[in-house]
Amino acid sequence: MTAARISPRDAGAWLLRLGLGGLLAVAGLLKLRDPSGFAAEIANYQLLPALAAYPAAILPATELVLGLSLMAAPAPWRRAATVGVAILFVLFTIAVGSAYARGINIACGCFGGGGAAIGPLTLLRNLALLLGIAALWTLDASRRRPPSVAPAQPS
Repeated sequence: MTAARISPRDAGAWLLRLGLGGLLAVAGLLKLRDPSGFAAEIANYQLLPALAAYPAAILPATELVLGLSLMAAPAPWRRAATVGVAILFVLFTIAVGSAYARGINIACGCFGGGGAAIGPLTLLRNLALLLGIAALWTLDASRRRPPSVAPAQPS
């Protein structure tokens, strides 16, 4: 009996799914512990603070579901989760960039309450996460492509 060989591309995609999915799942769980505190963190960004309770109620569960889907769902659901995670990361990066550009000195709130103040490293981390999800999309997309077939030679 021979062991199944895993390509480096498949191993890389698996590691990215595990890392990004695990990060999101943990972040979602930590935020679920204190929804009102998380709502205050969202309001601190000063982007429609009166509506902060809505994303605070929805976002932790969304992160948890997307994170678990990225790690364990069947391939079509993982692709959908990848798109969802990309949208979340883009929104997070916009929110952090906006607060930083406006000089608002707040904690990120990325893993629930507290944390370090947002700054250039927060933006770099978010951009690295976006690169990670783009790499995952690329690796998964290359896996879905059928192998190229050489044109038939005339006889």
